[in-house]
Amino acid sequence: MTDSGQPASKMHELAHSSSKAALNMITVRYAQALPEIKFNMVTPGEVANRKFAATDMNGHTGQLTVTEGTDPIVELAMIDADGPTGIFIDRLVVLC
Repeated sequence: MTDSGQPASKMHELAHSSSKAALNMITVRYAQALPEIKFNMVTPGEVANRKFAATDMNGHTGQLTVTEGTDPIVELAMIDADGPTGIFIDRLVVLC
């Protein structure tokens, strides 16, 4: 949110950004408290490239398709028992 080069920094809404920050911390704390369960966060974009998926929420201004945005979600759904927990990934992180 503090990087003016990131498109999300221009979206001046309190609820969405506050809830994302809270969910990031909840993910880490649950992963620590319940290590037998995988708790991970994912964004349907590319943080380093400042790209995000085109959705109704952003007026379809994203540079990625919905299918490209689902890549990291599928990636996390496919991790095995030895996979990571308590992490945040985007579509550029390859886990499998």
